[in-house]
Amino acid sequence: MAKLTRSIEIDAPVEKVFDYALDVGKFWTSWPEEIAARDIVLTPDGVGTSARLFGHFLAIHMEGTIEYIEVVPNESIVAKIHWFGESPMWLFTFEPTDGGMILTAEAEWDVKLPVVGKRIEGMIVKSHEKGLESLLETVKSRVEAQVAAAA
Repeated sequence: MAKLTRSIEIDAPVEKVFDYALDVGKFWTSWPEEIAARDIVLTPDGVGTSARLFGHFLAIHMEGTIEYIEVVPNESIVAKIHWFGESPMWLFTFEPTDGGMILTAEAEWDVKLPVVGKRIEGMIVKSHEKGLESLLETVKSRVEAQVAAAA
């Protein structure tokens, strides 16, 4: 298994960031790639929240699904993704700090192929690093702007 972890400090209450992440249509379209979310289902407690995701990479149409399988309000969200041949598990944690919060994203890939699986996992992690950093920056800027506008 290969893991990718990144964190960002956000100048906003943890509840605001959590609410943003709970909306799968907003959160998952915050990736730097052009990703669209359709067939969005938002559940009251977050568990079972899901969407179909669509995007393109090198002119190749890609589709997938996301489902929130565990949700602890204002603490964590576990999401299962099925996207163009990969099925990572994502964990997002929300930690309050003095005057803000820290959002941490951790993804884990397990490619069950003899001999080459570990190498492929490493390549997948490497290919997601910049995108995940951009996702976190986008979430930070959007939520901080919402908080500033409401003040």
